[in-house]
Amino acid sequence: MTTLVLLKKELVEHWRTHKLLIVSVVLLVFGMASPLVLAYLPQIMEVAGEGIVVQLPDFTPTDAVKSYLDSLGQMGLLATILISMGAIALERERGTAVLVLSKPVGTGPFVLAKLLGLAAVLVVGMAVGALGNYGYTAVLPGFPDVMAFAAANLLAGLYLLSVISMTLLFSAAIKNQIGAGVVTLGVVVAGGLLSIVPALEPYLPSSLMHWAYSVNAGAGDSRWAALAVAWAIVVTCTVAAGQVLHRQEL
Repeated sequence: MTTLVLLKKELVEHWRTHKLLIVSVVLLVFGMASPLVLAYLPQIMEVAGEGIVVQLPDFTPTDAVKSYLDSLGQMGLLATILISMGAIALERERGTAVLVLSKPVGTGPFVLAKLLGLAAVLVVGMAVGALGNYGYTAVLPGFPDVMAFAAANLLAGLYLLSVISMTLLFSAAIKNQIGAGVVTLGVVVAGGLLSIVPALEPYLPSSLMHWAYSVNAGAGDSRWAALAVAWAIVVTCTVAAGQVLHRQEL
C-alpha cells in the first residue's frame, strides 16, 4: 500500500514537471522523423550536393524501424538518464526525501516507487513514439510486421529500464544529480566498449538493442543471456539503491 501511495505521488510529480510530456514529444518526433528522413533523403542529398542527382535504393519498413531504434539507443538513452538522474539526488538536495522518509516509509518502497514512476514515463513515451513511427512507416514504405515491431520495442524498452535502475542507484549514492548522470553515462559507454569483446557481448544489456535489430530484420539472433542480465541489473540496482539510501545520512 505504501508503494502505491508513493507511486501516485511520483506520477503526479512527473505530470506537473512535464517529464511525461517532454519524453513523449521527444520520442514522437524521432518516431515520425525516422521514416520521413529516409523518404526524402535523396532530395536532401540532391539539394546539399548542389543539383547532383543521387540514386539510392528504395527504403523498406525495416529500414524505417531500424532508424527509430537507433534513435532510441541514442537520444532515448540520454533522455532516460536526464529524467532519472535527479530522482533521488535532487530530492535529497531539496530536503523532500527527508520529509517522506521521516514518515513510516522504508527506503525500499521509496526507491521502488521511483523506479515504477520512471518506468511509466518510459512506457508512455515509447508507446507514443512507436505509434508515430509505425503510422508514418505504414504510410510511406509500407506496414512493418506488427509482432516484430512490438518485440523490438519491448527489447529496447528493457534496455532503457536497466539504465534507469542504474541511474537510480547512482542518484542514491551520489548527492548530486549531475554526478549521477555523468557516472551512469560513463558506465553505459564502458559497456559499449566491452561489447567489442566477443566473449562478453552476449551478456551485456546493450546487446538487447542488437537483438531488437535482429528481430526487426527477421533474423534469429537472440540474446537470452543479456535479457536475464538486464532483469538482474534492474532488481539488483533497485535493492542496492534502497540499501545505500538507508545507510546514508539524508
